[in-house]
Amino acid sequence: MRGALVRATKTITVILTFSALCGVRASGQVHERYEGWCETLRDTSSPDLVKFLNSVTPDEGNARCVTWAIYKLGKERYEPAIVPLVRLLDFRSPRTEADKTFRWLEGEFPAEDALIRIGKKALPEVLGAIKASTSSDTLRENAVFVWMDVYRQTDEHVKAVAVLKQEEMKAKDDKTRERLKWAVSKAITWCGPPEELACKQAAELGTP
Repeated sequence: MRGALVRATKTITVILTFSALCGVRASGQVHERYEGWCETLRDTSSPDLVKFLNSVTPDEGNARCVTWAIYKLGKERYEPAIVPLVRLLDFRSPRTEADKTFRWLEGEFPAEDALIRIGKKALPEVLGAIKASTSSDTLRENAVFVWMDVYRQTDEHVKAVAVLKQEEMKAKDDKTRERLKWAVSKAITWCGPPEELACKQAAELGTP
């Protein structure tokens, strides 16, 4: 189970990855860290990158191209990419030696960052992944992180927990209800101390 330190690390990762004000690396290196990773797709249009992600099964040979495509689609906030990005929420980016040295700066799961950039339009598909029996444990956990971080952008963590609880309450089968119950308990761990009590209440009542 990820603790408070890991939660803080992932939040810092998202902020540093996409913040235009980041000063940790010079000359915009955070933004351009994937440039040159996949020359074969460098000039590919966003619709064709979506087709690529829809058709690919990530492996060691194509992982850099998959990472680059995810990064570019997230940078462009390309909404038609939501479905394949959610499917790839458990895809891990390959690590360079520099990444290993500055591990805390890099997004281990690039689709998380891309979906967070796209924002609330991604939430219905993210919720579907939380509910789905076919989602891996890692994918479902990352989906909850994206869910909470998107709501965090508008300071709505409590609402995020409440909506998950509402979904749990209206679930029509026990398996889906159990997955949503787990998601609610996981979501609470992303609530900071000032909102922790309100999040717990939302988890019980389904109201923010």
